[in-house]
Amino acid sequence: MQPSTITRWTRIVLMFVILIGLLCLPVIGAPISLGISTGPPESSQLSAAAYEKQGMAQMDHRDWNGLITTTNEGLLLYPQDAVLYGLRGYALRKVGNFAGSVDNVTHAIALDPKPVQYANRGFGYLALGDNIDAINDANTAIALNKSYTPSYGVKAIALINTGNLTGAEQTIDSVIPLDPANPFFWQLKGRVLAGSGNCTGAAETFRYSIQIDPDYNLPWPGFGNATTDLQKAETQCAAPVKTPVPTQASVPAVLAGAALVLAVLARER
Repeated sequence: MQPSTITRWTRIVLMFVILIGLLCLPVIGAPISLGISTGPPESSQLSAAAYEKQGMAQMDHRDWNGLITTTNEGLLLYPQDAVLYGLRGYALRKVGNFAGSVDNVTHAIALDPKPVQYANRGFGYLALGDNIDAINDANTAIALNKSYTPSYGVKAIALINTGNLTGAEQTIDSVIPLDPANPFFWQLKGRVLAGSGNCTGAAETFRYSIQIDPDYNLPWPGFGNATTDLQKAETQCAAPVKTPVPTQASVPAVLAGAALVLAVLARER
């Protein structure tokens, strides 16, 4: 083979090798680009604080079932989180599971004994009809923080339930200046007045509670709102005073008395 021929074939081979190399470059680079992930990691996990924040938002929106789901998930990962126990107890009370509510808040108190948890459990005790434990929790919460107003609501309700209307009124009158725009305290004030027989004052107080907020969050299902209390007070005020009617047995006595009076008058004449 002549040298010129070798040179020509050498060039052809070199060009063929270069062409194959260029065609293979994208294929070689592909696995590198495919290995880079732009999405979130598959094993992402919320922090305890994130669960607490989500639960607080659901509480504000009164999403009780959603709050129970969130706290269930959070407590599986963070079983020592007092806030999540308290939130779950709060939600359980709102759906009528009062015993479950007290149990969960008791766990929260064991982990972190704060006034909010004592008041939270106190409302649970009230819903169960346990006024003594409710008063004890309310007093503990007030001793820890006199400015945390829900504790006074727990105490006032327990005192009303046990017939101590004077103590209940003193409790309400002490908390209203701390939170004068809270319709719940005005409703309790109305209940004290109604229990004392002042149905007119009670009706006015219930109307004021409704004026502030007719749809405020009640402590548990079945508690009854100010609108229902107002209707009762108005019915009580509108009840006519009954005049005693002489019974059949008392008629002869009335006639005998009248005859005696006539006899005395006849003698004087």
